[in-house]
Amino acid sequence: MRIIKLEPLFLAKKVLLLASFLIIPLIILNAEENIPLSEAAAKWKAVFSYDPLTQTGYILRNKDLVRFKKSYPVFLLGKDNALHAEAIIDNSKGLFIPESTFNAISAYFEEKDKERTSHFRIAAIIIDPGHGGKDPGAIGEFGSGKDKFKIQEKDIALAVGKDVYSSLQEKWPEKSILITRNSDVYPSLDERVDMANIMELGINEAIIFISIHANASFNKSASGYEVWYLNPDYRRTVMDDKKSVGVDSQVLPILNAMLEEEYTTESIFLAKNILSGMKKTLSPDIPDRGLRAEEWFVVRNAKMPSVLVELGFVTNEAEARRLADPAYLKSLSEGIYNGISDFIEYFENRKGNPLH
Repeated sequence: MRIIKLEPLFLAKKVLLLASFLIIPLIILNAEENIPLSEAAAKWKAVFSYDPLTQTGYILRNKDLVRFKKSYPVFLLGKDNALHAEAIIDNSKGLFIPESTFNAISAYFEEKDKERTSHFRIAAIIIDPGHGGKDPGAIGEFGSGKDKFKIQEKDIALAVGKDVYSSLQEKWPEKSILITRNSDVYPSLDERVDMANIMELGINEAIIFISIHANASFNKSASGYEVWYLNPDYRRTVMDDKKSVGVDSQVLPILNAMLEEEYTTESIFLAKNILSGMKKTLSPDIPDRGLRAEEWFVVRNAKMPSVLVELGFVTNEAEARRLADPAYLKSLSEGIYNGISDFIEYFENRKGNPLH
């Protein structure tokens, strides 16, 4: 019993092989060596279909397809592999699969699962609308009397954060999309990053953390958007002693430094993608202030690729009024969403070492 790679010539003939009605000697097995195909499919958490007219069928488990012909000892696995094994038989009680063939197909499914888990995957995305509740963040106030206009950073960040959050949920329902607040409440800075840091991840799975804010400046003419990442000169503990059982204490600082380099690299790339996404959705006359490096608390304490997005300046009256416009906020959220999407799609489809 073996799996072989089909050569191009054989690939061209495989449909004919399955459709043909060759007379194949039927191997009669003892009853205990046969498993009802319906029972086998249930064990695999798969579905199967069989056409009595052509005597052909398939077993489908997620994206893994196995095609067969009754009494024929060749099974087609996916697009270009074939398994030589004892054939599926049909008796008065239905279709039965020999135990040895069941085991061989089970091994194929396990191999496909291993192949999938070896690929890099962003398992979770955390959107953090800055400030909230008792902490309004930056405030812009202009005019007086009935013409008085006031805008708060916490409201802008929440509106954009919720929009990005819902867009990500719609695109990736299979991922854990989390938001640190979805109303006017104040999670502490520790609570925000702990939400991400305590998450359990599978092999080759990662989280990204995006904190959303608005800017302020004594320079009332300052305007534009920018994206921050952790200053690479800053050093934090990514692996702690309690969670690093079996790791030599002298090696731990080296591993930390290596992980910090990885996180910095990925954070810069995430920041670049978000900045590019915003640039594409915003008017060219809105200043792109570029990438910046700083030691923000929410970024430096997140043990994963993480960035901080500054949407604009509430202290610039023209920009503050733009930031109060739902249509403009929608453009900002679309830009952030597109940047996150580009980052994820690149890394989940790239070859090479996974993101830590």
